[in-house]
Amino acid sequence: MKAIKWLAFGCSHAPLHDPAHIDWIEGRIREVKPDVVLHLGDLHEADSASRWPSEYDWDLTHEFREADRLLNRIRTAAQAVNAKARCVFLPGNHDANLLAMARIPRKVRLCCDWRVPQYDADKKLVNGELLKHWRTGCAYRYCRTSGVYRIGQVTFAHGYEHGVSGDEAQSILLGQPYGLYVSAHTHRPQPVTQAMRTRQIPLPYWFANVGCSREMKPAYVERRRTHQWGQAVAYGDAELLKSPRAGRRWSATVEIFRMYDAWAGR
Repeated sequence: MKAIKWLAFGCSHAPLHDPAHIDWIEGRIREVKPDVVLHLGDLHEADSASRWPSEYDWDLTHEFREADRLLNRIRTAAQAVNAKARCVFLPGNHDANLLAMARIPRKVRLCCDWRVPQYDADKKLVNGELLKHWRTGCAYRYCRTSGVYRIGQVTFAHGYEHGVSGDEAQSILLGQPYGLYVSAHTHRPQPVTQAMRTRQIPLPYWFANVGCSREMKPAYVERRRTHQWGQAVAYGDAELLKSPRAGRRWSATVEIFRMYDAWAGR
């Protein structure tokens, strides 16, 4: 059975995305030639929906426009080497904040909704790339049915937990036996790792994390540890099986572009 080749990245937080990392992702796409490209959420910074004070001077229209330019670069690169490449967007918590109660007043929420056409003051569509060319793969909901996207035994989601063992727990709660769970959210790249019941008893679940695609020291974490933050990408292949428990039928690699220390010292 032919395997589906995929490539995943996430946490770009436009307009705070790092152009150098996006350039590098384009290069990895040219090498991998994926059938499916996945953005694993937090496409937008969603500063307008933040509960915390901010000194950023851009508006939400600028976020939509910059996010669309980023997605266009990725799709163009993917379809240049694989004309049939599909592009999938999985919303993260920042994207979901733009649709959330207690974040955006109900009467103006539609004006912040990235799922519908949004226009600037010159009546130009600012999120057309996302609407026209990227499929929304799931909701941002901690649910193994509606909150994830699957390719064979590989499960993708933005991520819902920040703790050290969060990715491992989600591989069991959201993934499948003999499968791989790929997420972002924590901004901490994680190589393909097997879940363990104890130090000596492995479980038939694996997990990986793509880190982030953004600048790595925003003001709100200036006094917190971000030394494990890093910019990475995950890619691999997965067979489309009738039975998800037919043994491990996938391969995957997490490749790091740079970690926080290298980014801070650039």
